[in-house]
Amino acid sequence: MRGGTVSSNKRNNGLDRYDVAILSALASNTRLTTVELATKVHLSRTAVSRRIAALKRTHVLNTDADVLNYESLGFSVRALVEVNVPSRTGEALRKELLVQPEVLSVSIIAGDGRLCLDVIAIDTDHLHSFVRTLQKSGDTSTKIIFAGDKSQLTLIERMQLLSDQAGQSLVRM
Repeated sequence: MRGGTVSSNKRNNGLDRYDVAILSALASNTRLTTVELATKVHLSRTAVSRRIAALKRTHVLNTDADVLNYESLGFSVRALVEVNVPSRTGEALRKELLVQPEVLSVSIIAGDGRLCLDVIAIDTDHLHSFVRTLQKSGDTSTKIIFAGDKSQLTLIERMQLLSDQAGQSLVRM
């Protein structure tokens, strides 16, 4: 399976290989120190700090350096794509999809033999091309995300609210 094709000029967003290496390392572990990042990307700690500051200024990273802003990297479309696949091929397809550049995550939906993909694309043509490749594996349903917000609840707040709802303590103090 090959994802949709995207011309390199559409992907040109001012990032160089060091920026990409920093983003990749942070995507794997958001708690890396600048010293650890410097070792991984073969730059000085100061250079890594400057680059992280620049990535934050351009909103590629949030202020905590833990959320990648795909839109600022040139991926203007985000979608949820469901693929209905036979159960015997679902696991193999899931593994294949997880290495596609458009796919951020793959979830298995219980009870109906579907995979749900969180997908990014440069534009709707790119998304359409990617979905056409998926249609070779099964029926698809695509939902483009226009806007989304993440909950600002802390883990402690979330656990306390769930404890209150359940009528029992889920958090040990």
